[in-house]
Amino acid sequence: MCCSDLSYKGGMVSVVRGYLESPEWADGDWRVTFIPTHRDASRAGLLACFARAVSKIAWMGVRGRIDVAHLHVSERGSFLRKGFLVKMLRKMGIPVVLHHHGAEFDDYYAAASARVKRFVAEVLAEADVNIVLSERLRDSITSKAPGARVEAVYNSVVPVTPNPYDADRTHLVTLLGRLGKRKGAYDLLEAIARTDKRLPADIRFCLCGDGEVSEVEARIDALGVRHRIAHVGWVDGEQKERILADTMINVLPSYHEGLPMTILETMGRGIPSISTPVASIPEVVKDGENGYLVEPGDVDALADRILTLATSPETRRRFSAEAHALISSRFTLPKAIARLKEIYCEVMK
Repeated sequence: MCCSDLSYKGGMVSVVRGYLESPEWADGDWRVTFIPTHRDASRAGLLACFARAVSKIAWMGVRGRIDVAHLHVSERGSFLRKGFLVKMLRKMGIPVVLHHHGAEFDDYYAAASARVKRFVAEVLAEADVNIVLSERLRDSITSKAPGARVEAVYNSVVPVTPNPYDADRTHLVTLLGRLGKRKGAYDLLEAIARTDKRLPADIRFCLCGDGEVSEVEARIDALGVRHRIAHVGWVDGEQKERILADTMINVLPSYHEGLPMTILETMGRGIPSISTPVASIPEVVKDGENGYLVEPGDVDALADRILTLATSPETRRRFSAEAHALISSRFTLPKAIARLKEIYCEVMK
């Protein structure tokens, strides 16, 4: 299994880390070897990391130590690296599963040169299976390579049971994700400014992620909402747990996504979400049933939904129960790994 180094921040690595740490592989004769193909480093460091990965994969391949290669991929450099590996592995007769996580893969393809588009189509067709994050994303692959095999495997989590959410105790509204326009961080700040005078005094907002931290800080001051902000910047470990334990609403007003792990993680804790109807999100967040959906960039609607949910404990309680039940029934790690095992067995035949 290959993706970025496990210290890298992002949803794809969170998915892979969950796979690698799962006890589900103990059920049968399964052994998963992880090889990082990318790390957060200089250009020379990136090249060295990929060269080591290629060398190790080739060494294992010629010695018959790879039954299936599972490559996790996004767009741009990630796709070029994994595309090289797909072609190398297929020449060695090794089945390849190409697992797509890129929120901007279609944009990347649309802007690519004719030569890169041909390469993308070849790679998609040569992979034994292309995995997408939901049924809604199948066309992202088949529109570029009509003959490619595509299977949907939803991202997954281990839900907290029983549902720990307390609609009467929590007071944080939290955004988890790389800070910037794509995740809607600036739209959230505008919504905070528009609801400031009407929100209960104890409600605070956490913007938890790396990315454009200094720009977000500057925008907070420009809007005059510093008094509403509890945290800006990356969180992990115990700090993340403390914030999630006190979170009443998860907000992710994204413009582009795959299937965000942050939505699954928070809903798996019973935290209702406000998000956007892009990519796979509507398959998880059901508008008016377990959360709210607003169009990307519609700050007025975002502000209205934040105010509505923040001032209605009964609605939060209802949404929480529905959210937790959905994650517990459809988006669990054992279900995802069981499906991966089926795919592995199919391509090894």
